[in-house]
Amino acid sequence: MSAESTEIRKLARAFFRANSLGPNEQTRICLFFQAIKSINATILARVEFQPFEWLPYKFLHNQYFRELELSTLLGRSTAWTTNPFVYLDATNLNLAVWRVSEASRYIQRPMRQDRLFYEYLALSHAFMAETRILPLLPPEKPLDTRFLVVLKDIDEENGRQIQTQIRLLKDLECGLERDVREYIVEEQRVRVAGLFERLLREISVDSVPGGTERSVS
Repeated sequence: MSAESTEIRKLARAFFRANSLGPNEQTRICLFFQAIKSINATILARVEFQPFEWLPYKFLHNQYFRELELSTLLGRSTAWTTNPFVYLDATNLNLAVWRVSEASRYIQRPMRQDRLFYEYLALSHAFMAETRILPLLPPEKPLDTRFLVVLKDIDEENGRQIQTQIRLLKDLECGLERDVREYIVEEQRVRVAGLFERLLREISVDSVPGGTERSVS
């Protein structure tokens, strides 16, 4: 992890220690996670109509429905802000998520077990492993809101799915050498970590303490 990444996460921890997750923060977090899950669901829907070996198909099939379910639950649990600037920033970040992840590449042609599919698996793995809010919150903070409970559900589900993802990334036959696989996994990790750190920066640095953010007047 770079010094800049470490500093951003340090600032985020300090912000979450001093401030509760109010409507501004919940809205930013929810829309970011919904963008990720929208990408996954859009790509995974294509897997339903493609021939795959049983293990990857079963895993991706289950992930498809869990992504939809958790995205809906998170939206229902969010205390939405009335600050239009939060939605403007969130929209710009979500556009960056689609652009940086190059999500359109995985939608434009049929899915098959090749390098492109492996790149998607690595992207999906990074989405789950690199975008965790709860570890940045104070350890003594009680999970006493619906929003925090759903974030915990997402963390737990991601933890279960990561184990299968690691197995697929290691063993899936797709014609790639080990060093190429490692390069792809690291490349996707860096991309997603950068997007998540942008979210943390917008919450903890660009916001006014207390969650008031920019005035709408």
